[in-house]
Amino acid sequence: MADAKRPLISLVMLCFNHERFVAEALEGVLSQTRSPLEIVIIDDCSQDRTPEIVAAKLANLRRHDIRFIRNRHNMRLLGACETAIKATRGDFIVLTCDDDVMLPEMVAEIAEVWRTENVSLVNTNAEFIDENSNSLGKTHRDRNAPVDDSFETLARDGANACCFGATMAFERELYLTFGLPPAHLDNLDIIMPFYAYLLKGARYINKPLLKYRVHGQNNALSLIAERSDAAGRLATDERIYYSHLAHAIVMHEQLDQLNTTMPSRYKELALKIDPLITIQTVEMAKKLVGTRIELQKLRGPDK
Repeated sequence: MADAKRPLISLVMLCFNHERFVAEALEGVLSQTRSPLEIVIIDDCSQDRTPEIVAAKLANLRRHDIRFIRNRHNMRLLGACETAIKATRGDFIVLTCDDDVMLPEMVAEIAEVWRTENVSLVNTNAEFIDENSNSLGKTHRDRNAPVDDSFETLARDGANACCFGATMAFERELYLTFGLPPAHLDNLDIIMPFYAYLLKGARYINKPLLKYRVHGQNNALSLIAERSDAAGRLATDERIYYSHLAHAIVMHEQLDQLNTTMPSRYKELALKIDPLITIQTVEMAKKLVGTRIELQKLRGPDK
């Protein structure tokens, strides 16, 4: 039973077209040691055997804390997240995907930081693995490097240690206050931590609690850039800088709205953070223009 000292945690597993990896990912979800825990698995209209593999695995379990949702139409990331979150009851929500593998203590350690540090969002490091689950010998962030999970860095640079969607977890209050990011941003990585800093803050655990799979279907722009040629890398960089600009605009608009509606709470914060968002906007615009120029040079005048 959940209580005030040990609240219910909701674990959401997002599935889409990963029949090769989903069984191992599901094992990681089912291995979580934290209790009480509810699990919501959502398949976003996969076109392969992903939902059948999940259904077969769940059919052999005698657990009443798992719900499996199959979308009849593809809703993309944010739409699938919205559907899944509305099906949860927990005070805190942990997200994972069907190609990654959670370590058994992941939810427990995230929940401990959430409870002891009273923050709105928690994020962790991750070990990179290949298609065959072999370690690639690196982590998402260098474990020996200083960790920067400050609001100021996020506002100025457009990212900090907490901006990693694969290990993101946040309290329900964050979702009820701000909702999910606008659809045109198409990801959670940057704006959800930004929202969190506007409430209680965010924390990063510099310990790999997830095995993050690198494979040909990864849609992370940084990984797409790594496997692209020179022109492809520049084109991907262009998308990255454009995305940061779009995020910076949403940041500015959200902070301006809060400063207008709740000045007693947000005026001082806006005076500190808004100039940093302006710096980010200018720098990303410069990078976007510079990348466009380099891309045109590489492609030639007729491209």
